[in-house]
Amino acid sequence: MDSEPVTDDGPLLDLEDLGEDFDLVDEDEKVASNDEWAYEQADRLTARLPQREGVDRRTEGEVFDHPTLMTLHRLLSHGVLRSLDHPVSTGKEANVFRGTTPTGGHVAVKIYRINTATFKHVLKYIQGDERFEGVGGDKRGLVYAWAQKEYRNLMRLRDAGVDVPEPIKVLNNVLVTEFLGRDGDAWPKLKDLGRLEPAEATRFWEKLRDDYVASYNKAGLVHADLSEYNVLVEDFDDPERARPRVIDVGQAVLKNHPMAWEFLDRDARNLTSFFKRHRVRCEPSDLKRLLELPE
Repeated sequence: MDSEPVTDDGPLLDLEDLGEDFDLVDEDEKVASNDEWAYEQADRLTARLPQREGVDRRTEGEVFDHPTLMTLHRLLSHGVLRSLDHPVSTGKEANVFRGTTPTGGHVAVKIYRINTATFKHVLKYIQGDERFEGVGGDKRGLVYAWAQKEYRNLMRLRDAGVDVPEPIKVLNNVLVTEFLGRDGDAWPKLKDLGRLEPAEATRFWEKLRDDYVASYNKAGLVHADLSEYNVLVEDFDDPERARPRVIDVGQAVLKNHPMAWEFLDRDARNLTSFFKRHRVRCEPSDLKRLLELPE
């Protein structure tokens, strides 16, 4: 996902401003009566999103469609969120925002866009996953299943001791997780750190290798899209404390998935290719030989 600039204009969306009038407990009749309000809120939010060269503004506006606004209000009602503060990153399927909780803490709020055509390719990551049998090509159902899939993958990885963000809540197309950053700013991606010192690069490689092995051996998952683009580096400016943390695990598949080995091989090649450029002696086989493969 591409990083977004941080602004100091106040919260992008203060969920407390929605007020009690937007009570979503009732059925469709009450929801329908709030259509005009919801569209006005969506227009206001779209106007505050940062301009990005080469990106259709309408696509950005699709983040805050009516169903998503209703979902965000439910998260307010559940005491999960107080506000969305600013964009953190934008990807093909989702936008990530920094959010603030009612107690003043920060969380990451990942909103999967429902009105996007790029979700067609994700079927290969869901079909063949026994946890999501019956999920078809319906766009809304597919997006909701993908959000659930990332939440469940995070839970599974955390239980296995893998250093991924802590999942907090998932509802429809919105996933709330631990915010990886300092003073409200997200940690940089591994790809953005520039040239790594040999000792640091070796340490990062060993940690990511060990996390991948734990993902496979203990959690039974294959990341399926691992690269320097999907790793944030915590405490990047402190050589002794800096550590890489894997993100974006929605596409991770069970190791018995029909394409699991193909995905695993790609992950191993991507990871070792990056660290070779930073003078680390490593090969895909160095990772694969540590995996407990089925006989």
